[in-house]
Amino acid sequence: MEQEKIGRFLGQVRREQGLTQEQLAQRLGVSQRTVSRWETGRNMPDISMLTALCAQLDITVAELLAGQRIEGETITKTDASDLAERLIGLVRRKNGLRRLLGALAALAVTLACMAGLYRYEFSVDVSSTAALEAAIDAWSDGEVRADVLERAAVGDRLYVLCRDELHPDGGCLAALERGLFGRYRMVRTDLFDEPLCIADSERVGGQDYLLTFCLSELPGVETVVIYDRYDDGFQSVPPEAVSTQRVEKAPFIHVERLAEGMSVAPFGAKYFDEAGEKMARTQLLAQTGYDGGSSYGGGRAAAEPWLVYVLEGVIALFGLVFIRYFLTI
Repeated sequence: MEQEKIGRFLGQVRREQGLTQEQLAQRLGVSQRTVSRWETGRNMPDISMLTALCAQLDITVAELLAGQRIEGETITKTDASDLAERLIGLVRRKNGLRRLLGALAALAVTLACMAGLYRYEFSVDVSSTAALEAAIDAWSDGEVRADVLERAAVGDRLYVLCRDELHPDGGCLAALERGLFGRYRMVRTDLFDEPLCIADSERVGGQDYLLTFCLSELPGVETVVIYDRYDDGFQSVPPEAVSTQRVEKAPFIHVERLAEGMSVAPFGAKYFDEAGEKMARTQLLAQTGYDGGSSYGGGRAAAEPWLVYVLEGVIALFGLVFIRYFLTI
C-alpha cells in the first residue's frame, strides 16, 4: 500500500538523519507514538505538518508523497499527476475525518441532551420509600412533609397516599407516571384535610378508573358505597351504586375500573355499619374529632406527559439536522 510505502520511507530518512523517533517527535511537537504510527503506515501526517516534517528530514514534499527519493530536478507530468492525486487523497481523508468527528460529536450532544431531559423528568425511584417521600416533599415546595402510607398502581400510573407531618390532620395523594426505563415522574399532588373517604375518577390509558382513599380509621364502618355523582338518591344503596367496598382498616387506597358514563363526586361516599344501616356523616366526623370543612385539591400539577416526548422528539430532530450538516460539509 502507498501509505505503508510512505511510512517505510519516513523511517529510512529519519535514520539517515541520525534521529530517533523521540527526537523527531520533539522537534515537530507531537508524540513518539504519532511518529511510530506514521512509519508503520497506520496513519498519515497531517497536511499542515508536511512542510515542517520534510524540512526536518531534508526531503521534499514530492519525495514524501512518492515514498522515495526523486533524482534530478525534473518531475514528469505523470509524476506530478500522481503526487497531486496523493495530496488530494490526504486532504480528503483529513476532511472526511473532520466530518465524521463532527457528526459523532453532534450525535453525542443529542443523546446527552435527550438522556438529561429524560433523567430530569423521570427521576423518582419508587423502590425507596425515603426517595419517594423526598420527591413528594420537593414537588410540594416544602408545603408537605410526606409520610408514605399506601400505594396503588394502574397502568403506568402510581398513586401514593401519604400523611402530611406538617399538618397532623392533613394528607396528600401523589400521582406519578412511569417512564420507558422504569423510573417515575411526578404528575401532581392533591392536598386534603378530609378525615373520611374521598372518591374521584381518574383516566389512565383511555380508561376511567375509580380511585377511593381514606386516611383515618372509621370506627363502626363496615362498608363504603360510592354513587354516580348525578344520582340524587343518597338515602339507600341503589342498584346503580358505582362501587361498594368493605372497610377493614385504614389508611387505604383502592383503584377499580369505572363503568362507561359513570362519574363520581369527591365526597359522594356513604357509610354503613354491620347491620347495613347508614351512618351519618356528622357522626363519623365527630368520632374523628374533625371540626373543619371538607377540602380537597390545591396541589401542584405537572405539564402534560406528552410534552416530555414532544421535547425529546424536537431534540432528536435538531440532532439529525446537525449530524447531516457535518456529514455533508
